[in-house]
Amino acid sequence: MAKKPSQQLRSNAKSKMAIDSNQISEDTVFIIGAGHFGARAARIVCQHSDSPVFVVDPDKKGLSNLKDLRVKKILGDGIQFLIRNFHYLKQANTIVPALPIHLAYEWLKGFLPGDMKIEKLPVPETNPPLPNAWLASEGSTLVSYADFLCPDDCPEPASCTVTGERREQPLYALLRNLNLPPFNMHIIRSRQLAPGLGGYKVEELKNVAEKVSTNKARMWILGTACKCHGILTAFEVNKEIVK
Repeated sequence: MAKKPSQQLRSNAKSKMAIDSNQISEDTVFIIGAGHFGARAARIVCQHSDSPVFVVDPDKKGLSNLKDLRVKKILGDGIQFLIRNFHYLKQANTIVPALPIHLAYEWLKGFLPGDMKIEKLPVPETNPPLPNAWLASEGSTLVSYADFLCPDDCPEPASCTVTGERREQPLYALLRNLNLPPFNMHIIRSRQLAPGLGGYKVEELKNVAEKVSTNKARMWILGTACKCHGILTAFEVNKEIVK
């Protein structure tokens, strides 16, 4: 029986989202998002290395703007791409989040076993308050040492390139040291690939998925942070009882 047009479209979308494991080497970089930050990330990675680069975005126009770069363009939702293809990725592969959401949390929510459900919660207040914290549109909390727009090419020096102020500790360390019972903390450190460009290894996502799925704890705060900026998402894990 021939497929209906709607079924064919869904089938085509899924096939475009699939990747061949033979295309992936140890140094492959996955950029999730092809907007301003994603396009900038693609250009920087291509300029600084010969690593294979995949850019994932549901917007054809955004991907078409990268036609002059040696990147593999994937048309589709970046979160779903990571979930569907995660078993092909190597632990050393780098993920560059370039979306206005908390990529690690959204991936975790869709990647956990089907009987584990996540409910997002407000991030609790801390004492003393977190530096320059504000609520993101999707319910996470953004945190930053800066109350100004940072230079695009900041190399993350020991002292701020704008104010000259020396930080007592990097933000990822400050967040890791938070004690907010009943929440368990897990902070993924974003490391610089080039000045103003950060990402983390696939291994980091694998670690948080194993930790949350095997730990009896239900209340979590997942964060992603570099030396100066970060995002936190609080959630509760509930395991459905299958009768």
